[in-house]
Amino acid sequence: MTEHPIPTAGRSALWVDTNVIGVSDVPVAAPGPGEVLVRIRACGICGSDLHGFHTGSRRFIPGIGPGHELAGEVAALGPGVAGPAVGTRVAMLAGQVCGVCHFCRGGRYQLCPKLRIGGGTYPGGMGEYFMAQADYVYLVPDGMPWTVAALSEPCGISLHGLKRAGIKRGDRVLILGAGTIGLFAALVARDAGASKIGITARYPHQAEAARSLGATDVFTSEEVGPGSPVSRMGWDIVVETVGGSAPTLQQAIDVVERGGTILLLGVHTEPQSIQTGRVFFHELTIVGSFGYDNVGLRSDYDETLALLAKYQDLVAPLVTHTYPLDQAAEAFATALDKRSGAIKVTVLP
Repeated sequence: MTEHPIPTAGRSALWVDTNVIGVSDVPVAAPGPGEVLVRIRACGICGSDLHGFHTGSRRFIPGIGPGHELAGEVAALGPGVAGPAVGTRVAMLAGQVCGVCHFCRGGRYQLCPKLRIGGGTYPGGMGEYFMAQADYVYLVPDGMPWTVAALSEPCGISLHGLKRAGIKRGDRVLILGAGTIGLFAALVARDAGASKIGITARYPHQAEAARSLGATDVFTSEEVGPGSPVSRMGWDIVVETVGGSAPTLQQAIDVVERGGTILLLGVHTEPQSIQTGRVFFHELTIVGSFGYDNVGLRSDYDETLALLAKYQDLVAPLVTHTYPLDQAAEAFATALDKRSGAIKVTVLP
């Protein structure tokens, strides 16, 4: 059996200040029990990476770097870990959970009270190596590009959310926001058999991508409101993906069909003031959704990777820009400037 030496050091992107990122040499630990060391091949930049550090809304912690949209190859296994074998292509939960609480044992690890997300309170995966928990790594199909495999994290968020919203064939789905999560919501709705898929988009390149993934109607955010033509189109599910300080929760309430469902995928950073009368009188359902889980016959991650494989040619163009690790700062600058045509910017360590 060939021995694979475990690396002791590697390069990683680290935050230098609130909105300054650099690349440094960092030590690489040997995996312990229940751990898998992964050689990262692709790491996407998430909107939360941009909002958290570049707006100053998340406290700067020295020695922490971003990165939770990850794909790579197993580099080493911890003691007692049976697999996946070294060299296996994987995507992974870029987080740590206890594995023993009620939620973890039920497959809803995203609700673990001890959940920590890479790039939040401990180093993320925008580097050469990342330590994953063995129970939360998932096999990447052969032939799938690394850039597509790393899309499994944001795509999984949309898939999990629409499952929670109870999407079914024939539903009419409106998506507020055409960032990565919104675009993947369109793809998931298409695959689920939605009869109509609307989306709001700010930029022409977002609108074009949305149509390619299955959107039948593209609107501006100004077209969505009470009494508007959009509000009379009978949306069974409205997916909110914008978050921040946008008044999109009220927009969703204003346009969803009677008895419809509002799915919250965006994270609002400011309190939202809403009118609840329509929620009450029209029996609306508001569903929160966070991450993905292992409930059911297949984990959300496995379902997502299968979905990406099915639509690989359609989703690959969503990765509009790639950068080597040493150009992480340039990658963030591009991701911040949507006028650059950026949808998903990916770093290739």
